[in-house]
Amino acid sequence: MDDDNISYLNARVSAMKSKLLPLMTYQKMLLMELPEITRYISEGEYHEDVTELAKSFRGVDLIEYALNLNLARTYQKLITISEGMLHELIVGYMQRWDISNIKAILRGLQSSTSEGEIAETLIPVGSLSFSYLLSLTRKDYESVKGELEKKKILPAGYESLQELETELDRRYYQDLITLADDAGEEMLVSFLRREVDMRNIKIMLRLVHEGADFELIRRELLPSGNKVTPATCEKFKGLTFEEVVKKINGLYHGFELRPDEPLTIMEQDVDKQHILYGEKISHLHMFTPLMVLGFILRKYQEIVNLRLITRGKQLEIPSETIERMLVV
Repeated sequence: MDDDNISYLNARVSAMKSKLLPLMTYQKMLLMELPEITRYISEGEYHEDVTELAKSFRGVDLIEYALNLNLARTYQKLITISEGMLHELIVGYMQRWDISNIKAILRGLQSSTSEGEIAETLIPVGSLSFSYLLSLTRKDYESVKGELEKKKILPAGYESLQELETELDRRYYQDLITLADDAGEEMLVSFLRREVDMRNIKIMLRLVHEGADFELIRRELLPSGNKVTPATCEKFKGLTFEEVVKKINGLYHGFELRPDEPLTIMEQDVDKQHILYGEKISHLHMFTPLMVLGFILRKYQEIVNLRLITRGKQLEIPSETIERMLVV
């Protein structure tokens, strides 16, 4: 891998990382009213994005679209300034947003969600243009599914959307892990397998909490993880939700999930542990692709946090509840 490009990218990423919002900024925003929060966001690092979209949107919608635009521009910058195998790895990692957007569109169309509501969930990052994604929101579920299958974006032969989503995730991680392995990036392979574990843990928690059949749980888990896979999940069979949580807490250092908390909070705690881990290893392995991936996770979470604060304030959710849901 090109050492000069990694050094250059490390310097650029370090500069971008220094602009990420600290916990105290979020705490300050939680004390504000919604108009103050939107003004605060529009006057900071997101000023250019807000200004560009101000003619088309207003209020919280303006902030959300501006946040997404900023995220897309930040990630596109990483793609543009990277070269060689590092570029391929970053592009490969970014494909998760193509998958996320496709899932959001298919789910929305299947549940008859409006075009506008689907559009609000889209993150304009990845190989599929935002204009193309928006065009899909104006069609029906079957025609979009057929079109994406014809373009080889979706695998054919899956009637169930749930099975299709699992297959998309399986292929994504299988391809990305293979790419990282071929590049000789052992630490990156380990990080990706751990990320699969985090995905599988959240699936396990959700399905056990819902009382799902064990075979369904096994089918939903991806095979490319380290500790939670279809091959290793037998140890969870027949356990109560509380017992599953206890066993999960023993898998990774720092896990302190509480079975009496809402499932959404538990899932966010899983995400938080993964982001903190990514931050840690990005510092330990600064001149590797892990440095970039740690920033990618942090930047995305900043967008999620800001959206959570603005929407939470709009819905009059107590500040204490919003703060508990932040991942910092």
